[in-house]
Amino acid sequence: MDISTIANLRGKALAVLNGQAVAALTSKTLVILILTTNLLLVPPAAIADGANTQADAVPQSILNLDLCTLSYQFYHQSLCLPLDPWYDMFSRVGSDRRDNICRFTHEYAQTLGLQHGFYSGPNAARGWSQSNLNLDPVLTNYKQIDSQLPGFTRDGERFLAVEAPSYITQNIKSIDAIRYRAKPTSYPNNDVELVQIREYPAGDDHLIVFEGGTGVAGNSEPSWSLMGFVLMKKTATGNDAYIVFRGSRSGAFLSKTLWRAQNAVGEHKGNADWITDLRGMKQIEQPLISKVGKVTEGFAEVLPTMLGPITACCKTFAQKYPAPEHIYVTGHSLGAGLASQFVSAVMMGSYGDELRDSVKNWPWDKMTLMAYAQPIPGDTTWAASFDKTMPGSQHYWVDGDVVVEATSNKIVGLLIDKGEHCGVQTKLGKVAGCNDNVHEVFVIRDALVRDMAPTNASLSQQLGRDNSWAYYSTFAKMLANEAESFVYPGAPAPSIVTQENLRKVLTTYNFGAEFERWLENVYARMIVDKSSYIGPKFQSTLDERKKLVIEIVERMRKPAAMDNSQELENLANEFALIDGNLGLTNEEQWIYCGLLLSRFQKSNLTMKDLLSKPPIRACLESKFND
Repeated sequence: MDISTIANLRGKALAVLNGQAVAALTSKTLVILILTTNLLLVPPAAIADGANTQADAVPQSILNLDLCTLSYQFYHQSLCLPLDPWYDMFSRVGSDRRDNICRFTHEYAQTLGLQHGFYSGPNAARGWSQSNLNLDPVLTNYKQIDSQLPGFTRDGERFLAVEAPSYITQNIKSIDAIRYRAKPTSYPNNDVELVQIREYPAGDDHLIVFEGGTGVAGNSEPSWSLMGFVLMKKTATGNDAYIVFRGSRSGAFLSKTLWRAQNAVGEHKGNADWITDLRGMKQIEQPLISKVGKVTEGFAEVLPTMLGPITACCKTFAQKYPAPEHIYVTGHSLGAGLASQFVSAVMMGSYGDELRDSVKNWPWDKMTLMAYAQPIPGDTTWAASFDKTMPGSQHYWVDGDVVVEATSNKIVGLLIDKGEHCGVQTKLGKVAGCNDNVHEVFVIRDALVRDMAPTNASLSQQLGRDNSWAYYSTFAKMLANEAESFVYPGAPAPSIVTQENLRKVLTTYNFGAEFERWLENVYARMIVDKSSYIGPKFQSTLDERKKLVIEIVERMRKPAAMDNSQELENLANEFALIDGNLGLTNEEQWIYCGLLLSRFQKSNLTMKDLLSKPPIRACLESKFND
């Protein structure tokens, strides 16, 4: 093969890698081109760079959205109670059951510390004062995130499994975290620390997650959690930086996660993410974010809590790597609102001066916003200035998304301050046969993949096979790959959390230890409290229930039996001890499921073994809402 042929192949390959349409190339030709250019035109020491070739071929519109999926994956992995992280199970009108769960969890959070990981949630989980007791104490542990494994939660009344596409995750070499060293007293606050989370044997990309707070109302304290990450991604020509904000997660429907938590509608009480989302009706002046116009209050109240950690992420990369060629800022839903205001803060607000002083060599003027299902980030004056300043910014959503299309609602201007979206607006057509909420990440992705088929059918087909997000009616359905959410035509059934990887997933969650401690310190206290019930209860009955919960915890902590058949028989018999003895069937099923997963994590049992026992199968097939 002569040098002119090689050069021609290289030109064609780079055209594909830069996202240009080369309709004449088949998927087989593309693979040959990539391999050829890597092997023949790249010095031997750089051949390892080929691991990123596939990612470089993916259009930025899809790559950025897949990074949003990764941010959700990390957040769900960080949740300490994946079977019910938002306490949906305990929402019972007429009793203080959920209030008691939240109150005792706030108190339990004070006992957490570095000996178990890198916890966040209420201030108490960090050993800080002034926890906001109005916010649900959603407990997270940054130590649990792992790009190589999926995450799962009971998300409302069904199970969610999420795993970003492997073309992204297989290239990640290191994961670190930036978190506050001490309780911040003002923002932006730069008193942060870098902690190592994961190191993988292969890969070129470096990722640092950052924390921030949501649920702020005026001067109230936030709830802390992982709010996104900064990724330094190696490309064919250098590096690109991606600043990614996660969207909101709250479990069940708004009526259950927020309104049932409130004593009065509109009270700043309940799920922190939803409180931030719902504080989007007012536009305020915030020079830190923009010196022009007004910005949406909810996002503007919480973004400052993230600025110090983001600055530290970028500064860490600036000290270790050459400046990126491009900077992309992205987010979905709540994340899109935060991403939009972040770009504004850099280009139109006072924060930009501080950032440029800390990270001098990055091309901040070349940032590109990639927003998905963007809530209104600011008023019309702000949006006009933003679009003039950042004309290359993009916003994608699917037709019918009420979050995005709220600007056309008749109550805008009456009850809601008039606002406007920013960026070039791209409304995608609905996906045929899809009945899922068009606001969902995977629905937007399916629409983008569909629309690229006419210009790049092979890559569209390949990307369409990435099932990174799925909902299941039960835990057993999740393990059987029987999703109830939309699957892209021609794609296999979503295989995310499986019988084969479940034990590793549970171990990463530290599932057994977290569930045991919470049952002992929170649930056992709640179940003995008379205010947790509707109607009178004998205290002796409640004392017996608490005693049973403690016994369950002790059983969970025992080493697995050496004999698998004996361990299996013990597990099947456990249900008889729980059934009908804790008062509420759905909570009994939920606790039994936790017990099963805890024991499964410690034993050599297979899921096939577990499903062979009728009471175990019935539990794993339960929706926990009977």
